[in-house]
Amino acid sequence: MSTTVFPTAPELVAFVQAEDPHAQHHLALLRQAEDWVRDAGRRGTLEACRLAARLERWRYQHLRERQGRWDSRDWQLADRLDELARQLAGRQPLPPRWTYQALASAQFDPAALNEALAALNPCTPLEKICQQARQITEANFSVDISKPGLVTGISAGEAGGLTGQGQLGAKQLRKRRMFMYAPLYLSSFCVNYCAYCGFRFPEPIERRHLTRGEARQEAEALRQLGFRHILLVTGDYPQLVSPHYLAEIASDLCQLGIHPGVEIAPLDTDGYETLVRAGVRSITLYQETYDLGRYEKYHPRGPKSSFLWRLEGLDRAAEAGMRRLGLGILLGLGEPQTELVQLMRHGVYLERRFPGRRIAFSLPRIHEAPSDFAIPHPVDDETFIRLYCALRIAFPRAELVLSTRERPELRDYLARVCITQMSAGSSTAPGGYTSPAEVTGLGKQFPVHDSRPAPEVFRSLEEAGFHLVWQID
Repeated sequence: MSTTVFPTAPELVAFVQAEDPHAQHHLALLRQAEDWVRDAGRRGTLEACRLAARLERWRYQHLRERQGRWDSRDWQLADRLDELARQLAGRQPLPPRWTYQALASAQFDPAALNEALAALNPCTPLEKICQQARQITEANFSVDISKPGLVTGISAGEAGGLTGQGQLGAKQLRKRRMFMYAPLYLSSFCVNYCAYCGFRFPEPIERRHLTRGEARQEAEALRQLGFRHILLVTGDYPQLVSPHYLAEIASDLCQLGIHPGVEIAPLDTDGYETLVRAGVRSITLYQETYDLGRYEKYHPRGPKSSFLWRLEGLDRAAEAGMRRLGLGILLGLGEPQTELVQLMRHGVYLERRFPGRRIAFSLPRIHEAPSDFAIPHPVDDETFIRLYCALRIAFPRAELVLSTRERPELRDYLARVCITQMSAGSSTAPGGYTSPAEVTGLGKQFPVHDSRPAPEVFRSLEEAGFHLVWQID
């Protein structure tokens, strides 16, 4: 069965002929794609998927070469290539990717944007803002632990014991839930030159890359502590960190009863599909800064220098079937309020384009960096708290994530206010869970400021009245 496929507009063909040094080759690809899309027997085949991947590479090559000079023709060509690639691969139809445009469009402002931004006004008492964020969080993230069968794994008998009744009764026991996770660093090798990062290519550090067996040992150590959601983290080094390597490790984790997520360099759509098939449930991908000029300044070389490749990474992951999308900004690079507005718009855009997906936000903050990097926009503790509260006001049901970058007192405080997901006992060097003494001299991506052992963090949260959740929903 064939389908009607309109030929590419003549003005776009002329644009490619005028701007693309490989126009003859690329236009031949375009004609082949149009022919194959008309043939239902070809769509979704291995050959068609390979052709779709070639169109995707062309799309990003074109946008990278014209970075900062984009006009309407660039976006029309990008949309055309995206549409044809999706049809060839047999993926579901979607509205065009409009990620970059969403950052500047008020139509993607959260409904509570003004209220959220008021939380950043120093004239608004901090306690008032924290109380509002706490109330919103409790309304949306409290669970009745007297009910058996929760994804938390609590049994009816355990629930009865908590109520002091020995059996389930009419009395309900509601607690704020806190989702626990741990990062597992697989490789510190990286080809990027990010100005602020301890893993950057020119940094003179000792590096390590875990084998599949070593990664499994690290995961088993975390599983013994209770973790059932582990975030696989790597530097950007395609020769070592391939989708196949990550998929093998993710499959191993699933066999251990662990739900894996990834915080890795952006992949193409095929790469993300490989991870989804292996059992990966979530992705974390920070844009770092949404300001193109700053982005180019702080990412001068390496694959990460492509702004749109990174910006649209969550689109590709969601199109591949990833159910949970984590985004964020690196506090310290740009003016916080401006960056936060664009982060919020990105979140709204993803919610609208991919309804039903879980959105998570994180605000990692630069505390220390390589000696030649001065933090351009330092963020103090009060501003940090206000930024998280603003996110909670704008996104009442989003996960707000806090890592061990921050010191214990601040983490405990924010947990009571609005945080719903936390790491504990984290190591930011490969091998840090099974061989902590051996990784002392290894390079770390960032310093850990909450060095409490994981069980101590768990006890602290439980004593504060939290119900710990171990599996992603």
